[in-house]
Amino acid sequence: MVDMDGYSTVTTEDDGVYLTVFAPKGKGLKVDLASIQQELAKHQIKDLDFKAVERSVREATGQPVLIVQERIDVKDGQIFVKVDPEEMSAMITIVPPQGGGKEMEEEDVMKALKTEAVSFGIKHDVIKALVSKAKEAKNDPTVLLEAIEDVVAEGQGVINGEDAKLELLFDNALKTEASTSEGSEGAVDYKNVQSLQNVKKGQALAKKVSPTNGINGMTVTGKELTAAKGNEVKFLMGKGVEQAMGNAELYVASNDGQVVYKNNKLEVLEIFEVQGDLGLAIGNIDFVGTVIIHGSVGEYVIKAGQDVIIDDVADGTEIYAGGKVTVKGGIVGKKAKVVAQDEVNTKYIRNAYVETEKSIIVNEAAMHSTLVAGDKIGIMGAKGLLVGGTIAAGHEVTAKEIGAKMATPTEITIGETPKMREEMAKATSELSGINEQLDKTKKGILFLKDLQQKSGGQLPPDKRDLMAKLTRTQFKLMTDQKKWEETKSKLDAKAKEMQTTKRGKVNCMGMVYTGVKVIINKAQRTINDELKYCTFVEKNGEIQVLPFSG
Repeated sequence: MVDMDGYSTVTTEDDGVYLTVFAPKGKGLKVDLASIQQELAKHQIKDLDFKAVERSVREATGQPVLIVQERIDVKDGQIFVKVDPEEMSAMITIVPPQGGGKEMEEEDVMKALKTEAVSFGIKHDVIKALVSKAKEAKNDPTVLLEAIEDVVAEGQGVINGEDAKLELLFDNALKTEASTSEGSEGAVDYKNVQSLQNVKKGQALAKKVSPTNGINGMTVTGKELTAAKGNEVKFLMGKGVEQAMGNAELYVASNDGQVVYKNNKLEVLEIFEVQGDLGLAIGNIDFVGTVIIHGSVGEYVIKAGQDVIIDDVADGTEIYAGGKVTVKGGIVGKKAKVVAQDEVNTKYIRNAYVETEKSIIVNEAAMHSTLVAGDKIGIMGAKGLLVGGTIAAGHEVTAKEIGAKMATPTEITIGETPKMREEMAKATSELSGINEQLDKTKKGILFLKDLQQKSGGQLPPDKRDLMAKLTRTQFKLMTDQKKWEETKSKLDAKAKEMQTTKRGKVNCMGMVYTGVKVIINKAQRTINDELKYCTFVEKNGEIQVLPFSG
């Protein structure tokens, strides 16, 4: 074994000074107390624990022995308060105590806040959590790795008042999505891309919402912050908009039309105008007022509550109008269909269907089409040609030339129109069905009344319910019966008037060719020889040809 004297080391740690004495090896000398004391004196170490020094030298275990314990100053916990410059929040930082000093409690935090004049928006739950965390540091020093701080008070911000506004009572968003056609197995109809905002007269459009005062705020130091009041705003009311009677803050439509809200202006337009041709950008039109197209229209559908005006051609167009229809070009195409409540006026009609309650006026020609007019049909322009198709008018048809040299089949009917026949057939069918149901209902009621009499004036609950149901059904059927009887009576009177009137006639200022059939009040005549400058009338059940009478 190697001989080695014992030795010692002195180290300083956070909690004090440690002495470590190592035992000798072999025949080495032990460390003596005097040499240790001399060494410690050199380091000027004070407050030595001499008993610990003696024990360390005596035992020489090679383990550190605390010979000077670090003194920790006794410090109470501390609280620091920081209020932001705008006084809208307050933060606290808690420093835990040292050396057994006093721990901070919630009451201490409240005192510190009061010192800084913090009195509003205090978060007691946050304060409680911070105090608890500071206390944990006593047993868990790792808590101190992060500052013990948080926002413990927040002010209330100002909510300024809102300006007066107009609350729209309709959907102002323009719908521009293609729709799915019904009965087309989900096919997308890109012509139904825009939905107009149609409104009726008297319909509520918007109401004024008055400006608000706003809500005052408060700083954490209790200073009130005044909210700004909302401003009055002047809203522009355009044509077709008026204040509701008895309610100055409600605006209603003064006429039917398209409601538009743009640039802070609300108005109801009686006319829907398209500048140029009607295309996919707008698509089909359904409007309660008048529709004007400054161009041509293809295979689209136009529905108007009033008039329809098209500056160019309507090719394959469907038009349904509550008023007049004017097509300055022509109405063409097998898909073309016009149904109007008032006069239809156009340059020419070809391979189309046109129907009106009033008159049809054509400036040049009507070819291979179906024309139905409740009053008159006139084709009186430069050509004035009426050839092919089926023509029906309530009172009169006038043209310059009827038929063609090729004997093109052309049928003209005066008097009862196809629409009248259809309406009469429907009225007759409806009345027949109602009468049949009414007869069955009356028999059911009579049966139940007879049963009631035989049962001493009482019916079982289910029979009473049936009696009530049959009685209600009878009342509804009688109401419907009266309505359809009135409809049928009006149609009968109209048909009788047409048969007795002397106005029913067909006028031709030029040639009437073979192949033309004329029907007036059910009397008919097929033209077998060309005729010129003539008027067809019905007399005594026959069609007579007279000189042109206009």
